[in-house]
Amino acid sequence: MFTYSLKCDAAKAREALGGDYAVVELGGAVKVVESFVALYGGDVPICMYKSWRLTYTDVEAYGLAKAEALVRGDRVIVRLVRGDEKVGLPEMVDGSPLVVHAMDVNEGGVMYRVFRMGGYVELAAKGVANGVKEAFHPKKGVNILIVDLPHMPKFQHLLSEVFELAREHYVELHTTMISDVCPLCGGRMEKRGRLVYCPQCKIQLNRDVNAVWALARNIVRRLGRERQLAELREIFRLYYPNV
Repeated sequence: MFTYSLKCDAAKAREALGGDYAVVELGGAVKVVESFVALYGGDVPICMYKSWRLTYTDVEAYGLAKAEALVRGDRVIVRLVRGDEKVGLPEMVDGSPLVVHAMDVNEGGVMYRVFRMGGYVELAAKGVANGVKEAFHPKKGVNILIVDLPHMPKFQHLLSEVFELAREHYVELHTTMISDVCPLCGGRMEKRGRLVYCPQCKIQLNRDVNAVWALARNIVRRLGRERQLAELREIFRLYYPNV
């Protein structure tokens, strides 16, 4: 549900986890300390990541109970999950094709795009849907649902639907708007009303549409699938040839 990429000593990480991959109780080898996600070897932190969207309150509110940790190169990819949520981080990192269902949820409904990556690419615009379940249609390959959902009472029913989906599918939940992150370079965009503009890439998009592209870029990067960031940029340019 919350995924991070921590740079650290691979040998120490393997020792702490007992191998390249482990599912551990949150608070053991993987801890959330204030707003830091950290991997510990005993009482000593091996590496940590400053999260701009995770606090102790989130851990309690979302029922986060376990952590998946996978050593890849000089990084450990950590995914925090609920007790009843599907695990399978190695498949998410190594599996192909990767299908990312990215949504930005707001008062207008669900802005939705699909990015199919791995071997070939396919993009389909689904427009606005009335609910999360209606928009999510699993396909062959590794399916990841990414939702940018405001943490407000009026969206509670959608949050419940996301939690239900998490039992059978891979879910990445975002509670902080990232509609001002450029889908090409990852830099901060300037807000112009409902539009955002990147001074580096010279592109301008609707904030809601941009949010789903930024969400897809974020999860691809966090999963360590760096080779596919360039592929994602090409998909973006094919879909928006005039930006």
